[in-house]
Amino acid sequence: MIEKKGMVRVSFTELNKETVLINKVNANLFRGMEAVGGKLTITNQRLIFTSHSLNIQAGTTDIPMSEIATVRKRNTMGLIPNGMSVILKNGTEHKFVVWKRDMLIKTILDNMGS
Repeated sequence: MIEKKGMVRVSFTELNKETVLINKVNANLFRGMEAVGGKLTITNQRLIFTSHSLNIQAGTTDIPMSEIATVRKRNTMGLIPNGMSVILKNGTEHKFVVWKRDMLIKTILDNMGS
């Protein structure tokens, strides 16, 4: 891992290209009825949600930027304005609970064409 002027570059050999870490934030990802707590990592190539080990539904969800159709705001439980939906080209929707969603949505949209 190489850190340079506030950016961390992580090389994923299985991708055979360099990936730039853009942001890493606390988040919840709805898996069915459970809001799984963890970290959402945003790179120029993908979104990676990694759950905390204490969750019932532990594990990683990897979403390539190239598979994302759109990202939009949503309200958690229909009321709380802290949700973000990532909708894939195949129609799958990933529902996240995050802080600073406007900034995260803009970051994702800005990197979808990369």
